[in-house]
Amino acid sequence: MRIVVAIKQVLDPRGFTVNRKAEKIFVNREEWITNPADLCALEAALALKDKLGAEVIVLSGGPARAGDALRDAWARGANRAIHLSDKAFASADGSVAARILAKTVSKLGDVDMVLCGDKAIDTGAGEVGPRLAEALGWPQVLGALDVTVVDGHVRAVRANGKEYVTLEAGLPAMVTVSAGANKQRYPHGGRIMDSYRQYQPEVWTASDLGLSEDELNPVMDNRGQSYPPERQRGTILGSPEELVRLLKRNRVV
Repeated sequence: MRIVVAIKQVLDPRGFTVNRKAEKIFVNREEWITNPADLCALEAALALKDKLGAEVIVLSGGPARAGDALRDAWARGANRAIHLSDKAFASADGSVAARILAKTVSKLGDVDMVLCGDKAIDTGAGEVGPRLAEALGWPQVLGALDVTVVDGHVRAVRANGKEYVTLEAGLPAMVTVSAGANKQRYPHGGRIMDSYRQYQPEVWTASDLGLSEDELNPVMDNRGQSYPPERQRGTILGSPEELVRLLKRNRVV
């Protein structure tokens, strides 16, 4: 069984503060970490490796620093790590990122499952997983809390409101994993040292994947960002009757 895990580096949110009045973000400490939900996806893949003997391949895009995230994944137990690195990837949006990953999965071949976090903490978009499933033509399970494989099917538990439901999909399949779904293992100390002394992640470029310029054109037009207004203080009411009078006065009821 071959499992691909897509991970992403994000800025540690504990290192910056937001000033809504000034509409600025102040970076007090620039520290890059692996997206928490992606770490949960990696742990789910490694658990399947422990149980089924699966091969785990980790992918990550980004600049040279992404190699640290890939080495960390290898130190945790991944079999291979591939750095998708090309200047043409710099402006990739969710659709282009999914296309890059789909080409990578196709080039690897014989992939039974792709795992990634359900969303990244820097954008919160949660679009790469569904877009990747669409690009591959695979069934998808989103927001999984537990992932197992039974009789050629992936079985995932996910939250549905206050309840939990179990979903199944035939393999190959795309599964996104929620942050907090599991407790991650620590990287092996010896493998951490070896990841910098001996191991070198593979580097794949746009030409390696056979991607054209049109396929790398983002579909999203970024026109800037704006901050929501500061939250207004509410009114404390003394009784339900007062609430009713207020609602009537404002013609809500």
